[in-house]
Amino acid sequence: MPWDLTPGEHLSRAELHSRFGGRIHPRISPSKSSPNVLLFTTGSASSRFDGWTGKHVHFTGEGGTDGTDQKFARGNKSLLRHAEEGRTLRLFHQPETGPTGSVTYLGECRIDPRRPFVWTEAPADPQRPLEDRRVMVFQLLPVGEPPQGLPHAAPAPLQRTVTGIGPGDLAYHLALLPQTPAREAARDLMLRYEVFLRWTEYASMERFRITTGHSATPLYVELLNNSRNELVVPVPSLARPGIWEALGRLRDQARFFESNPRGALLLPGQPDPDLADLLRGQEVIAIWPSGPLVYTRADPRTADTRP
Repeated sequence: MPWDLTPGEHLSRAELHSRFGGRIHPRISPSKSSPNVLLFTTGSASSRFDGWTGKHVHFTGEGGTDGTDQKFARGNKSLLRHAEEGRTLRLFHQPETGPTGSVTYLGECRIDPRRPFVWTEAPADPQRPLEDRRVMVFQLLPVGEPPQGLPHAAPAPLQRTVTGIGPGDLAYHLALLPQTPAREAARDLMLRYEVFLRWTEYASMERFRITTGHSATPLYVELLNNSRNELVVPVPSLARPGIWEALGRLRDQARFFESNPRGALLLPGQPDPDLADLLRGQEVIAIWPSGPLVYTRADPRTADTRP
C-alpha cells in the first residue's frame, strides 16, 4: 500500500500496522509488507534521549534492558541500514502504549550518513540507577519540515572540550542524577572539604565539564585544587568496589589536563592498612576528616601521614 499519511495525522497503532505492516510493540518496527521502518517516540524511559536539536532528531536505540550495552541487531540494525535496504524511516509520537494507543505521524527522516549515531550512558533499570550501560542515540535528518512536538535535545558534541563551570552548574548536573544515599553522602563530603580548603588553605578551586567528542555523555570534574594541583574525587564509603571505581575515574579525568594533576581520594575515614597500601601503589593521595575543619593526608611521595 502506498504511503498516504501526512504529518500531524492521528490513527491507532493497530490500524497503522494493519495498513503498513511491522510489529505492534517495539519502538523500532521494520515492515516486511511495505518499504518502511516505523519509529515510535514515547516520552518514557526507553525514549529518554529522544528530541530535536535544531538539526537532528535524536532517537534512542532499543535493547540492553538486561543491563548489557545496546547492539547493532534487530531494530537498531534495520534503522542503521534503512537506506541500503531501500526502506524509509517514518517517525511517530505514541503517548500511550499498547495496540489501541493513538499515534501521531511526525514525518519522514533519514539517518545522517556522516555521523549516524552517538553513544551515551544510561541506567539499565530506573530501580538500579548505578548499573549503567551504553545506549545508541541515532541522529536522524528530517525530510521536509522539522517534526513538531518533540522535546528539545542538546546537540551531540563533535570534539574534545574542557570547560570550566560554576558551582551552580555542577549542582544542577548532580541534581539530575538519580538521588541515592551514596551520592548524597559524597556530595556532603565534598561540600565540607571545600569549606576547609576555602577558609583554612585559601585554595584556588575549579570545576569542569569535559566532552570527548565520541560520546554524548559529558564528564564532570567536581574539584581541581589548583593550589596543590590535585584532582579530588569523593568516595562515600571505604568499601573496595567504590574505591576501584574512583581510581578509574581519577585516571580517566586527569588525562584531559596539561598540568598533569595528582589524584586524590576524599574518604569518609582513615583507610585500613591494606587499602592504604593499594592507594600508595597507585600513587594516589588519601584525604579524610579527622576533626572539625581538620583533614589528614596520606601522600605516597612523602611516605608519611600528616594533617
